[in-house]
Amino acid sequence: MGNCVDTKFDDILLSLGKIAQKHSKAVIDSIMRWRRSQNENVGSEIIRVHTTRSPTTARTIRMHDIPGLLNERKSLASIYIMCRALIAVLQSLPKDALGDVMGYTLEETTFDQFRRPEMKLLHQSGNQRANNELYAILLGHIANFRYGLNQKGSNLSPLRMIGS
Repeated sequence: MGNCVDTKFDDILLSLGKIAQKHSKAVIDSIMRWRRSQNENVGSEIIRVHTTRSPTTARTIRMHDIPGLLNERKSLASIYIMCRALIAVLQSLPKDALGDVMGYTLEETTFDQFRRPEMKLLHQSGNQRANNELYAILLGHIANFRYGLNQKGSNLSPLRMIGS
């Protein structure tokens, strides 16, 4: 699910970006706090609903695997929402709006997740791959703030081939 698939979600992200233009630290802190709050396991009521509504699925998946699968889905969904929200916020901010401390914190948190992917899950799950791509996009936006990339007068020189 990317941009323009769910216009209401896109509108919410746009609104979040507008709020962040005046309160960037508060909005980014809120997004990160929300993501941390999503680490709790799925409740027993949700598990019960999933096991009773779909007898076909329950037959193909062992009953004791259902809580783990639901927790994995919840985790993937919350990572997706967090990345999309942070990207929307960073796209709406001027280049000098992200302070050093906030930029460093975002960079470390995001890069830590990006550098330690579970390769088996990346190959098996399109959702894992989508989240990994969102982490990469988010890191690009963070780099624009932290290192002044894509700005005129950047100190980075073009890459050249070794031996040239």
